[in-house]
Amino acid sequence: MAMTVEDVMMKTKTVIFESDSLDQAVRTLAEYGLDGAVVCRCNGEIVGVVAAKDVLFGLAQGQTKVCEVMRPSLPSLSVHDHVEEIEFGDGPLRPVVDEGGRLAGVLTKEQYLTAYAKAAQLRLKHLDAIFNAAHNGILSIDAEGRITSINPPAEKMARTTKEKAIGKFLTDVVIPSGLLDVVRTGQGHTEKYRVGKRTYITNRSPIIDGGKVVGAVGVFQDISEIEFISNELETVKRIVNELQTVMEASSDGIAITDRSGMIARRNKKWDALFLGTEQERVTAPLDRVVLQALDGRQPCSMLHQRMGTGNVWIVSAVPIIGETERVVLYVKDMTEMEQLRSELEETKRLLHMLGRQEEDHLIYRAPAMAHVVNIARQAAAVDVTVLLTGESGTGKEELANFIWRQSARSQKPFVKVNCGAIPETLMESELFGYEPGAFTGAAKKGKKGYFEQADGGTIFLDEISEIPLHLQVKLLRVLQSMEIMRLGAEAPKRIDVRIIAATNKPLEELVAAGQFRADLFYRLNVMPIAIPPLRDRKEDIPLLVDYYRKRFAEKYQKPLVFTDGALAAMMDYHWPGNVRELVNAIERMFVTALSPVVDDDHVAKWLHLEPLPAASPVAVGEIIPLKQATAEVERQLIIKALHKARTYRRAAKLLGVDASTLVRKSQKYGIQSWGGEEDGFHVASRD
Repeated sequence: MAMTVEDVMMKTKTVIFESDSLDQAVRTLAEYGLDGAVVCRCNGEIVGVVAAKDVLFGLAQGQTKVCEVMRPSLPSLSVHDHVEEIEFGDGPLRPVVDEGGRLAGVLTKEQYLTAYAKAAQLRLKHLDAIFNAAHNGILSIDAEGRITSINPPAEKMARTTKEKAIGKFLTDVVIPSGLLDVVRTGQGHTEKYRVGKRTYITNRSPIIDGGKVVGAVGVFQDISEIEFISNELETVKRIVNELQTVMEASSDGIAITDRSGMIARRNKKWDALFLGTEQERVTAPLDRVVLQALDGRQPCSMLHQRMGTGNVWIVSAVPIIGETERVVLYVKDMTEMEQLRSELEETKRLLHMLGRQEEDHLIYRAPAMAHVVNIARQAAAVDVTVLLTGESGTGKEELANFIWRQSARSQKPFVKVNCGAIPETLMESELFGYEPGAFTGAAKKGKKGYFEQADGGTIFLDEISEIPLHLQVKLLRVLQSMEIMRLGAEAPKRIDVRIIAATNKPLEELVAAGQFRADLFYRLNVMPIAIPPLRDRKEDIPLLVDYYRKRFAEKYQKPLVFTDGALAAMMDYHWPGNVRELVNAIERMFVTALSPVVDDDHVAKWLHLEPLPAASPVAVGEIIPLKQATAEVERQLIIKALHKARTYRRAAKLLGVDASTLVRKSQKYGIQSWGGEEDGFHVASRD
């Protein structure tokens, strides 16, 4: 324990005042047996110190007052100051105060020197004990290079003894001469060197006294075993790093477990397969394959379908038989293979689509069609909802494709939906998707609807008029807020979709008849584009015939030549089925033609252009109720008017009734417009 001032001071609170006489001071010092005392003013302020010899010397010189012989006081010491840490100064004694700053005693110079010498001797003993007990070797030399100290580990390293080494020149005892360089330069350094098969490391430092190098000390450590262990550790670390790199590079999930299934090591793919749970133990049935591999002492595999995800894994277990049993588990997720297969199919589809882009171009010459294409190109440049109208077969889907390809979304999905081909009971789930378990038979993972599939791209809703009224509300919400609600979902989902709708029915008339929501119609009708029927753009017929003639010639390896008469006959035909009917007719000619030349007679035969029989007046075969006869005549008139006018509005004008009346009567008689073909027209009747 360090020695404090309190341990060695003279405890006294006696003071001498500066106004006291020397005779009085002598009596005070003699009375308390003091070698000196603190001098104060009358107010108690310490102003100096006086030693007994100072008082006696003053009396001998004829001086009478304490103030004449006292010395200025140095700052007071604290009772807790360490003796080794204070600088006493030149005075004979110093006052000592306690924690409260009150005088506790005095410390004379003799007391200080005696205590300091004792503390120094104790410290030397401590240092000597440390010096001799140190694990490292320690050796010092003087300025002449002669050994001044050496501890037992250094004796062992140098294979000498203290008695033989002390006083000898350094290089006469040890081989390294680095300490001589430290004495010469005054610069310390660290060095690693070998002696025989042993490796040492030494730290050398100069010993400086009064700014002059008076020697040097070196600390030596034998690190041969440490070097060996370090090399072995580096080798092990390298092997472990290589193994971990191999594990992380694997596309399989890999884990090393013991018999109980505790995981000792795993790779990131393993955590990814188990959804980042970072489990510490494998679960069933993986624990069973671990036991199977260890008990059978050979590799084994199993097929595992993970519940709740539908993922199929192949699990392989390879036993490591040794002092401790370990198993290496490999888990291959076959779902990834399925995804790769799907991606390959999608790539093939995209390549096929890219290969057909040239085939999907629009073929036209007629000014009416050029006007339509110009409007479509303008619509494609902005993200606006487009409503395509026109008779069946006019090419609404091709024009929708054109708008998509010309738009900024051309690299995003283009999803085509035929609303008329989806059963009403499935339409909501097909359009908007459903959550897992939303209904009986629902896929475990749920399903994206067409709108989600088109997210970021374009959706084409063909036959938009076939969407039931109750779903029109949901479609309106998509248009208004770009949010869809899956079946069974608790919250809507944001999407980003450009909508192109198409219909071959007059939506205005359906709105008037209450069969289509007016607000949805106005949302869809932002950019209406009406595609003219083929009979109104007959200039395009020769181009279309030539284009599809080349396509089918390549498809069927059967070239056909159309004469001028054949083209004239085709241009004279009214084409109720429009471009679709034209394409079907040309393909039918390729399939059934017996001659390589097609003329007008062939066209008339294939298009059934025989003259129609003259219309017969109403004939009564039997007597029926007048009301029934009137209804039948009304029904036939409506059918004929729709055949001729092709829209409810124009047909109503021909019959002299309101459009709403005509729609209501058509429903009454089961007449479905634009639902099929009868006598070459897109009007069907149903009893």
